[in-house]
Amino acid sequence: MPIHDSRSRLGRETGIVALIAGLCTIPVMQLWRAPLGVPFDYDGDATFYLMVIRELKQTGGYLSNGHMGFPFGQQLYDLPQGVDNLNLLALRLLALFTEPATAMNVFYLLGFAAAAATSHYVLRRLGARRIVAAATSLLYAFVPYHLLRRTGHLLLSSYAMVPIGLLFILAVMGETPPLVADRRRWWPGIRLDRQAWWVVAGCVALGSTGSYYGVFFGYLAVTAGFVTSLARRHARHVWSAMICASITLVTMLANTLPTILYWRSHGTNSAVFSRRAQETEEYGLRIQQLFLPRIDHRLATLGRLGYRAFGGPIYSEQGSYLGAVLAAGFVLAVVAAFVTAAGGSPLRGRVGTIANAGVVALIAMITATISGLSYLLALGGLTMIRGWNRISIELAFIAAIALALGLTIIVERVRFRWGARRERTALAIAIAAVLGIGWFDQTSPADGIRQTSARRVWDNDRAFFTSMRAALPAGAAVYQFPESPFPEGGSIGQTGLYDGARGYLFAPDLKWSFGAVLGRFPARPVDLADWDGPRIAEFLTGQGFQAVVVDRFGYADHGVSLIDRLGVLRPPEGQSGDGRYVWFTINAPGGVSAPGGG
Repeated sequence: MPIHDSRSRLGRETGIVALIAGLCTIPVMQLWRAPLGVPFDYDGDATFYLMVIRELKQTGGYLSNGHMGFPFGQQLYDLPQGVDNLNLLALRLLALFTEPATAMNVFYLLGFAAAAATSHYVLRRLGARRIVAAATSLLYAFVPYHLLRRTGHLLLSSYAMVPIGLLFILAVMGETPPLVADRRRWWPGIRLDRQAWWVVAGCVALGSTGSYYGVFFGYLAVTAGFVTSLARRHARHVWSAMICASITLVTMLANTLPTILYWRSHGTNSAVFSRRAQETEEYGLRIQQLFLPRIDHRLATLGRLGYRAFGGPIYSEQGSYLGAVLAAGFVLAVVAAFVTAAGGSPLRGRVGTIANAGVVALIAMITATISGLSYLLALGGLTMIRGWNRISIELAFIAAIALALGLTIIVERVRFRWGARRERTALAIAIAAVLGIGWFDQTSPADGIRQTSARRVWDNDRAFFTSMRAALPAGAAVYQFPESPFPEGGSIGQTGLYDGARGYLFAPDLKWSFGAVLGRFPARPVDLADWDGPRIAEFLTGQGFQAVVVDRFGYADHGVSLIDRLGVLRPPEGQSGDGRYVWFTINAPGGVSAPGGG
């Protein structure tokens, strides 16, 4: 049953829910302890995103960076991020007014408000009561998937289009699927009314906010449309789904056109992101994790129970937990789907919507679970989508749909049987239970941003690299030891896989050796760090480098041997406050001098 409120009223509701979600981030993440100018996370993939945001701020783009990967430059065409163009545009706008760390933090926090807003809008469109939709949307915005991924999976944390995609899928399964005319023949014809153009715009947005969410939408839409057409013996459902999926696919291809053209001119690069079908087993959905508590639950006993779903012989990403309240909604959706199948005829109204959502959930589980259909899709060529466990955010919203509509049905039946006063009582109890139990179960004290160590490292790095920038001429090239393969080259000692990008964050006008994409440049001597100092200096100055920085964390001996061979026989002046980095200037071939600043 759709809502009958005006668009302006629904818009005000959605804005209020978004504002409440934004305010809720303060206590959940303890933001009074977390200055926005320091990144919430300063390791792993978070450092990669900081590098991308810095480049967006510097040049407005990210595909080509002449200040990374010197002397070859950094070309990110082999890492097709273009499907996230809407997210990158938002980051670019934030970076216009802030530094990269602030832009990244604010983007992550805005994701909670955006997810709550689209969730509330969709639940209201599907017929949920206003207060029920608002409460359920808050739970959806703060699912463990969102809280545990943090800025390390920055773009995955931006899933506001997922509810819109599921709204379209349910519309495809309805009586009047979008974009097709209702004609009794194999080809129902195209219908382009005002609503249809909104669907087209939504599909374009779905193809511009992440490859995972775009692929999940297209796959679930086509599969659900096919099942519905079989059940109702009319092709309009599958045709509607195929048109929606095609618009999304074409948009994704358009967003990755720079990469496609680059590959056409330079060939593909098997050294980057080579995926195997077996990886769908490693990153597949583990159904039991949906229903068990998160491993850092407020109650230690429940946390240990949740750990059983995370541990075991097969690796699993965290974040698939639904929490007790949404898990109940999920069960309701699946049960409704089975009841519909057993009854042999489709259910109507809100109950029918719940049942259709359950059908989509079953399709998602059959596909995404370990040893599911996703393995066959990978064998068919879809290897780039390996983390099928991430479909859990789709399952979480299916659970939200069932929960919100189920509570709405109960409350309205209370009103019908016992009157408005008991309806208000039932509604108050339902909202208190949803928010109280859900909030306690889904969030954890561990969600608080604790930047004590990260802030210390951030401040040390900023002081060290800005001092280098002050001592060196603009555009000077700096070689970084150890040489870390990029991307996903793995850690070297205690040096993280993207730690080499930290210098660029603070001194973007210098040129850094880190970041040249594997397979796109001539390899340097693998034993360069074992050469004697004069030979190292001669080789590096021949390539145009004017300085060297040593990350002690990358060496078992803390870099003592390399530093000694570079000619530093006294406590270095160019050393970071935490002792991690040392840097030297190269005067001429065969010579290294102590740095000119500390």
